Amino acid sequence: MPRHPLPVALPLIIVLLCAAMLGGALLTQFWLGWEPCTLCVQIRLWLFISAAVALLLAGAGAAKQTWLAILLWPLLLAASGMALVDNAHVVLIETGLLESLSCSPFPFYSDYLPLHEYWPDVFMSGGVCGQNDYFIFGLPFTVWTLASIAGLCLLVLFTLWRSIRR
Repeated sequence: MPRHPLPVALPLIIVLLCAAMLGGALLTQFWLGWEPCTLCVQIRLWLFISAAVALLLAGAGAAKQTWLAILLWPLLLAASGMALVDNAHVVLIETGLLESLSCSPFPFYSDYLPLHEYWPDVFMSGGVCGQNDYFIFGLPFTVWTLASIAGLCLLVLFTLWRSIRR
């Protein structure tokens, strides 16, 4: 069986993981009533961008368009990395290791891409950064999201490594 120059299945797994994390965030917001903070909303945007770019990468792999994959990989690395950075920032604020004076009610992209106006249920923050009263199995919700996004970043790096090796 011939090998594809770009793996197709791994980017699709990245898409599914991002969709599952976004679904979990929306489930906790609408079903449990947990309001996201500004950084949590930004994490949603990074996950959405990661899913979209990974889907394009899967398409580039299926079409054997290596040049397109070379252009998309930095975007996927940046989006998943920024999700990890924002989530780590939230955890550091919650633990008191970092003081946040810049957690405004609007995400960084609100002036350029007012998603909070077009899709307020998903991209409007209602919580305050660092004030998390939500625990799952004794650990704060943001620690669980940090672990899952770190796992996503590891999968992104592994997928890139596999693509380079092929």
